[in-house]
Amino acid sequence: MAQGQQHKNKAVKTVVIYGQDTVTEDDIGPPPLNLTSQFKTLHDWLVNICNSNKPKKAITKYNVDLFESTNDYTLCLTGVNTYVKGDDSFVKIEYTPQNLYYRLPVSFHKGINRQQVLMKLMLELEDFTTTIEFKNSFFTRSNAIVFLPNGKKIWPK
Repeated sequence: MAQGQQHKNKAVKTVVIYGQDTVTEDDIGPPPLNLTSQFKTLHDWLVNICNSNKPKKAITKYNVDLFESTNDYTLCLTGVNTYVKGDDSFVKIEYTPQNLYYRLPVSFHKGINRQQVLMKLMLELEDFTTTIEFKNSFFTRSNAIVFLPNGKKIWPK
């Protein structure tokens, strides 16, 4: 069972697992409807994140999420840490880049289905982890980068 509520400009989602343990997760809302990207490519967006505001504390995992609507895909990147207290876990978003969202250009997904979009995104994200920008970035101090739509690790430490 999941519940959602607003908390300090972030939504909070509580999920009960096995009737006993609870996991409370910070949740970023969808991108603004009028979002326009200043980046031409996914690579440009990721390089910008690597070169801009760095996390103020250690981040254990970065999540790349995907917001979808009719003929529109927007990526979102956050850094999270998990805290455990008794039977409860708290997943806190403790890093959001200045350019939190990246709307994919129509040319990226034109003529392909959702599954093909996900595969194409995974390949491009995995390719980025081989670049010098990635290797010299704060991302490598984390334990993993996960693509949330399919739960697959883009990069494990």
